[in-house]
Amino acid sequence: MKNFVKLFLVFVLALSVTLPLSNSTEAAKQTSYLKNTKKMYTYKQGAASDKTATSYTLEFWKKEDGYNYWSTIPEDSVLEGFGFGEHETKEGLYVNDEKILAYPVKKGKSWKDGNITTEIRAVNWTLKTPAGTFKNVIEMRDTVKGYGYYTSFYAPNVGLILQTRKNKDTKGKTITGLTLMELKDK
Repeated sequence: MKNFVKLFLVFVLALSVTLPLSNSTEAAKQTSYLKNTKKMYTYKQGAASDKTATSYTLEFWKKEDGYNYWSTIPEDSVLEGFGFGEHETKEGLYVNDEKILAYPVKKGKSWKDGNITTEIRAVNWTLKTPAGTFKNVIEMRDTVKGYGYYTSFYAPNVGLILQTRKNKDTKGKTITGLTLMELKDK
């Protein structure tokens, strides 16, 4: 009987140690908001319905020093040669070295960078663009003190899918600044 009690106590102790570890491992896993390097992204600088808005296509170029580098496709005369680096850490998503999104993603979370305050305003949106319907989208707002704000929508494993702005330049109207028009395999 003593051996049974000892064995039972060892089992309970082992279980009490491993359960919290498995939960913390799960909690440590973050949903990624990086762009998918196996896709090409076509954006319109404006609303999808704006016939005069210009478009450009981003393509994954290379991975170097922990960054995914993106560039416009050479045939794209609008922003030819434009590019940026994107990477992710447990603290957040970065474009070049600027934190775009702080992890863990949670409604109400906010952070400051100079005169810009960013807040996660919503999670679990379903949002449709010409590129498709995206689930579990997050809404973030960058408020620039004394100027206005930009609202960005990010989809898991896709990245930025829509961006709007309302500021002094838009005279109080909300204007679509960027729309994901197409997402296709390379």
